[in-house]
Amino acid sequence: MDKLIRRFDAVEDRDLMLCHERGVAYQRDMTKPIQYADKYFAHYVALEGKQIARKLNAGRVALVNKYVSPEHGVLDIGVGSGEFVRSRPKTWGYDINPRAIQMLKQMDRWTNSLAAFDAFTFWDVLEHVDVPEHYYFKKMGDDCFLFTSLPIFTDLKTVRKSKHYKPNEHFYYWTEKGFVDWMAQWRFRLLERQTFETDAGRDSILSFAFKRDLPDYYKTQEQYQNLHARFYGASAYLHFDQIAKEVLAFDPGSIIDFGCGRSDLVAHFWKEGGRRIAKYDPAIPQYKRMPEGEFDLMLCTDVMEHIPMTDVDKIFDEMKTKTNNVLFTISMKPARAKLPDGRNAHVTLLTANEWMRWIAVAFGNAISLPMQDEHLLMVKTFK
Repeated sequence: MDKLIRRFDAVEDRDLMLCHERGVAYQRDMTKPIQYADKYFAHYVALEGKQIARKLNAGRVALVNKYVSPEHGVLDIGVGSGEFVRSRPKTWGYDINPRAIQMLKQMDRWTNSLAAFDAFTFWDVLEHVDVPEHYYFKKMGDDCFLFTSLPIFTDLKTVRKSKHYKPNEHFYYWTEKGFVDWMAQWRFRLLERQTFETDAGRDSILSFAFKRDLPDYYKTQEQYQNLHARFYGASAYLHFDQIAKEVLAFDPGSIIDFGCGRSDLVAHFWKEGGRRIAKYDPAIPQYKRMPEGEFDLMLCTDVMEHIPMTDVDKIFDEMKTKTNNVLFTISMKPARAKLPDGRNAHVTLLTANEWMRWIAVAFGNAISLPMQDEHLLMVKTFK
C-alpha cells in the first residue's frame, strides 16, 4: 500500500482502516484485487454514448485543455472504454486490462512509457491502485500535470453506505482535504477542483487538476540553508539535560550529531578528547560532508520534522549506515519559522504513535522517554 498512508494512525473497522485525522480510509488487505478483464471492459463500453457519459467526457476534455494544449501529448491511465483517448487529439492510453490494451493497440494509441509524457489523466483510477508511487508517481517528472476524478467522502464512517464502497476494487477512500493533502505530500499542487461529474449525475465524484511543482527534498534543503544563514538550527540546548542523561548512561566511545544545524551539542560530550565526535548537516556548508566510519551513538535533535515525509525512509537508511543507536528529539507542532516558499519549517508533523511505529520498523526498537512538553517526543532505539 501507499508508504505514507500506512504510517498514519488508524482505527480498524472490519475490512477497513480509518485514518480520521488524515482524511483517508483504506482496505486492510490489498492482496486479492479483482480481475480487470472482459466483463469489466464491457461494462464501460456499455456506458459509452449515454448522455451522462458524454457530459463526463466533455468536462474531462475541457479541464485538461484548460492547462494543456490540444496539440500537446497526454497519457490516459486506466482508459475505461477509451472514449477520452478517442475524443482528444495527441492522447494515448495505458491500461492493465487485456481488452483495453488490445483496443488501444488497434487504435495505435497504446504506450507504457510514462517518461515520454508530462501530462496524465487518471479518471476513476487512483482509488484502485494499491501503490501509486511504485506504478506511476516515481515515473512522472517535475512540472507535469495530473488530472483525476474519484469519489470524495465528507465522513469516512459512511464509506460502507456508499455505492463507491467496492472491496478489492477500491483500495482507498478520501475526504477532499485528505486527498489534496496526500497529493501535496507527493509534490502535486492543487490547481483547481471541479464538480462537473457530480453535476452530470454521478454520486459524490469530484475532479481535480494538479501540477507537480512543489519542492522536493533537495529544494527544501536549499530553503533550510537560507534559514541557517540567519542563525537557525540551534535549539538542541533546550533538551540538553535529558540528552546528557541518556548519553552519560550509554557512555559511547563515539557520537555523531546528525542534522546538527549550528548547535555545539556534541562538543559537550568530547570527554577531554577521549571520545570521537562528529557533526553532519547537509544544509550547513562546513558540515555537509558525511563523516567517515561508524559511530556508537547518533544524536538527532529537531531534525525529522524538517524532512519531507516521502524522504523519511531514505534518511533513516542513511542514518543506519552510521549506527543503529539513535537518540531522537522530534517536535510535533508547527514551527514559528516559515520557509522562503511560505511552508511551515516543520514540513512533517506526525503524532507520537506515528513516529514511534515508524522508528521501530526502521531500527527494530523504539523507546519513548518522558518530556515536559507534550508536543515534544524523545525516542531512543537502544536499551
